[in-house]
Amino acid sequence: MSKRFKTRAVSTAFFSLLITCNAWAQGPRELYDAMKAGKCVPNSEQLHEQAVAGDPDAQTQFGKAIQENLCGIVEQWSPGMPEEWFRKPAELGNAEAQVGLAEELSWDRSIEGEEAGVYWDLKAAEQGNAKAQFSLAQIYHRGGRSIKNLKDMEKALAYYNQAAEGGYIMAYMSLADIYDKGDEVPKNDEVAAKWFRKAAESGDAYGQNNFAEMLATGRGVGKDEGRAVMWYRKSAEQGNQYSQYELAKMLEQGRGVARDEREAARLYQQSADADFGNAQLALGKMYAQGRGGLPKSKSKAEFWMLKAVGRYAPGAKEELEKL
Repeated sequence: MSKRFKTRAVSTAFFSLLITCNAWAQGPRELYDAMKAGKCVPNSEQLHEQAVAGDPDAQTQFGKAIQENLCGIVEQWSPGMPEEWFRKPAELGNAEAQVGLAEELSWDRSIEGEEAGVYWDLKAAEQGNAKAQFSLAQIYHRGGRSIKNLKDMEKALAYYNQAAEGGYIMAYMSLADIYDKGDEVPKNDEVAAKWFRKAAESGDAYGQNNFAEMLATGRGVGKDEGRAVMWYRKSAEQGNQYSQYELAKMLEQGRGVARDEREAARLYQQSADADFGNAQLALGKMYAQGRGGLPKSKSKAEFWMLKAVGRYAPGAKEELEKL
């Protein structure tokens, strides 16, 4: 073997060893995140081996991977249910494992399971875990199955607010809905708008849609159709069919934005394809009149209006009869 070949072989072997060492040096959370991103090999095997070796954080992340069946892990590397992997780190005080264990124990929706779930959620909530606080809020909001967990709106609101302070987006939405509907609290549009705005700013498509609706109507916040268009657009870009429809209406009518029937037709089409009846009716009307760059077509108008009738869109039956 030539000296040049030996040097190349040694370099290649060293480089391969370096890659292997770097891969194995990844922590449990990095391995879980990689699996979450669809990078299964060798991350699932490594996480499993770390969990089997007794690393509490690896056991927690492996339990989460089982819950979500990442990379087909249930079939490949799961000799037990998530509960078995969560229990040890939960008993050691790992809040993330406590939340996972609570979720598993309460899965059967039995009184016993709920009581056990509440026990572990309380442990995690005391450590400031927002997911656990939100879970407890929901139990106290709807009323538990156990006599120990009766409905208690005061506790529910306290936990919702704690979870919201921890940045939990679903808590923003829950608080917004509670005050928007007056659900066992005085209806308060201003408070609802505040929480919808928080959800919107956090990137939640439904929060963006609902905050846009409040801006468009001036409910709970100063009327501002321009800003409403902005939030509807952000939500629509995430595929929210309600925002696609509302933004299309504003573009069609020139409210808060320059009138643009072609863009409106495109958005109506997206929302209609998502099976939203109001958008199907609007698209049918555009085909009936040949607007928005669409060809005038009675057959296509009838097609979309029939779909709108099937979705009980207001006025769809009457528009169909006029064709």
